[in-house]
Amino acid sequence: MKKLLLLMVATMMALSFSACGGEEESEAPSTDEAVIAEDQVADEQAKADEDYAQLQGFMNGITEIYAGQQEIVAMLEEVKSGQREESDLLQGYQQLAEMSENLLTDVENATWITNYYDDKVIALTDCVTALALYQQTVYEAGAENDNAKLEEAVGYYEDYGAKLGEFLDIMGVE
Repeated sequence: MKKLLLLMVATMMALSFSACGGEEESEAPSTDEAVIAEDQVADEQAKADEDYAQLQGFMNGITEIYAGQQEIVAMLEEVKSGQREESDLLQGYQQLAEMSENLLTDVENATWITNYYDDKVIALTDCVTALALYQQTVYEAGAENDNAKLEEAVGYYEDYGAKLGEFLDIMGVE
């Protein structure tokens, strides 16, 4: 990332020198100008790093919800075997729906300092939107004992899986 920004600054400087044209002799940038350029690059890098850290935080939120889904699967087996009540399962679904909705709100209200990760932010928002819709529909299906809504949730789950795959691809996660 730093190399990219340095390369961009160096290219801009080279273009500005060549644009001057008719001068017979060009002066090298002063030490002060070089320090200012380095400071600008460092500042942009720090901003990009902050945005990336925020993206990683949201990825961690998705991971937490995934872990909660795994707990629900285990809880479902316990309900089937009579070790737990269905109300415990419904409460677990409700918690996941709330976590997903809170994550979506956080993503939608996030402030991004740079535009460097715009494509990743769009993919993240699409992914978390699909996740929240899926989790809310599963909770409603359980609360209302509605099989049609549960089948609808299957479609949302597939959409979420596709959006998650796109987000992970764009983030470079294998």
